Amino acid sequence: MLTDKFQRQIKYLRLAVTDRCNLRCTYCMPEHMKFVQKDKLLSFEEMLRLVSLLAKHGVEKVRITGGEPFVRKGLINFLRELVKIEGIKKVAITTNGVMLDEYLDELHEIGIKDINLSLDATTKEKFFEITRRDDFDKVMSSLKMIVLKGFKVKVNMVVMEGKNTEEIIPLAKFAEIYPIQIRFIEEMPFNGKGKEVTKSWNYIDIENELQKEFNDLKELEGSSTAKVYHSKKLIGSLGIIPAFTRTFCGTCDRLRITSLGQLRNCLYSQKGIDLKAVIREGCSDEELIQKVQEHLLLKRASGFDEEKNHNKDLDSMSLIGG
Repeated sequence: MLTDKFQRQIKYLRLAVTDRCNLRCTYCMPEHMKFVQKDKLLSFEEMLRLVSLLAKHGVEKVRITGGEPFVRKGLINFLRELVKIEGIKKVAITTNGVMLDEYLDELHEIGIKDINLSLDATTKEKFFEITRRDDFDKVMSSLKMIVLKGFKVKVNMVVMEGKNTEEIIPLAKFAEIYPIQIRFIEEMPFNGKGKEVTKSWNYIDIENELQKEFNDLKELEGSSTAKVYHSKKLIGSLGIIPAFTRTFCGTCDRLRITSLGQLRNCLYSQKGIDLKAVIREGCSDEELIQKVQEHLLLKRASGFDEEKNHNKDLDSMSLIGG
């Protein structure tokens, strides 16, 4: 088992397959993003080797992220092979939904049922303001289709002061009509511009806002990253992710591999192993997993400990992997 020095077993991998995206969300990337060349990305074959190796050492869940995963050609064929890896119990996808509808039947056939859909607004105007693209109708169509086809759906909204806090209740009400979980995420400083984020809208403020509409809101036991809530008004549920407050760091069981093939112990870390370089130097599986374990022992107790070591602006979320 892969284990850090705090005896936390690593079971979860977030794998970014691309830094490219068909939206330009203000909290995720600069307006004029400089994308990396394709040959600098991990190939699908290299990703499958890594996941197979990690699965032999305890990783059970893989979440595919980007950028936007579906902009990378060949993704479905990669997913077909990914779900076959022994030891991997769940493969999930985070997507903005713009291209999702054309792949739903294939995802269902493959057996991928867990989809996180990013949606930060409930109107076309606000959606365009945040994403800088006019694709609201496509995303809403995808949302309705994944619910209809029986996927397990979580909708993620990044809460930004002065941008979309008035959208919290309208989006939460989606859980009144759909059996889905609406999750509100504290904004993080991964916009590729070094812009400070507000610290005023934390998970407590979001919870207080939700309680104005759902006065019987009750937090459920047993959740991990997200604080999950239910109300008698809902057929779905609500969630809050304290991504900036980082109340969940103590139980962290994840690793990240960026679109450039860099292994990171923490979202807030700036240093990692260039796994792509290690693989292309011809290392054996034994050498590769040893390097992963050695780096894992550098994992700190929390994101706050990682953040103390920053000496430059943080990368964009699209490059790290959302």
